[in-house]
Amino acid sequence: MLPLALTACSLGKAATPAPVDPPVRAMRIVSLDYCADQYVLKLVDRQRILALSPDATRDFSYMREAARGMPKVAPRAEDVLVLKPDLIVRSYGGGADAGAFFARAGVPVLQLGYAEDLAGVRRVLVETAEQLGERARGERIAKGMDARVARLSERASSPFVPSVSRDPAEPLRPRPSTSLGTNGGGMNNGTVSTIASQPTLLYATPGGVTSGPGSLIHELIELAGYRNFQTEPGWHPLPLERLAYEKPDRVAMAWFGRRDYNPDRWSAARHPLMRTASAHPVIGLKGAWTACGGWFVLDAAEAMARARGAQL
Repeated sequence: MLPLALTACSLGKAATPAPVDPPVRAMRIVSLDYCADQYVLKLVDRQRILALSPDATRDFSYMREAARGMPKVAPRAEDVLVLKPDLIVRSYGGGADAGAFFARAGVPVLQLGYAEDLAGVRRVLVETAEQLGERARGERIAKGMDARVARLSERASSPFVPSVSRDPAEPLRPRPSTSLGTNGGGMNNGTVSTIASQPTLLYATPGGVTSGPGSLIHELIELAGYRNFQTEPGWHPLPLERLAYEKPDRVAMAWFGRRDYNPDRWSAARHPLMRTASAHPVIGLKGAWTACGGWFVLDAAEAMARARGAQL
């Protein structure tokens, strides 16, 4: 985190500094965290990147191969400012006050938007690309997302459809969700029957948590052609008590490299009930696919769909 107190006195005490306008085409870009690294590495040419975060080449960084050999900088005020960047890109790097701090220092900051669903991922991608002066590149990647979502949807009776708008910045839009056991609020019984017949899947992290409706993970599960075994909205501990009497058809586990993550031996993910949760092999998901909200989350959906037998 940024030790703002070390240099705040010399930069004044303005509570709400005016944001600094970024250059039309930044050529000395510094990324402060590994989520920002992914967008910077994907959207801009290597020669425009001054430095990446220390995590850029870690196993949970999706673009780690592209980051090899590139300079890194810790998200500390003095370390960043001495580089004289013309644009700082961040998601969370540097802490909550980083944006205001660098604004007082006269350095423009591109704050990545938050994506809580696939539509949000697409929106953040296009908006970030435009602010980096690479709108066309961002639109190409977004159209690639559309095509991948369309393939998954066709093979899984997914509740998602690709955008058909001519505006490439318009995000993917979900169909209205359907409650099982009802008439679907106007949807025909065949649709409800199709959803009810889909296999169930329990998503798990090494730390022993899972995700229900209202999350990006939940959308990926449905996009891959499954029903989420976790029915309560949000993030929760793995439902060990329920697993004692009810089993999902499949389990998908996000794995992180040993150098980057060492889960507690008492994690619920290690419980014997998890080892016997499904008669089928665990679907392994690379941690880099879901560590940040980006276009690459579709890698996880495709892996789950392939495990179900979908030909993509």
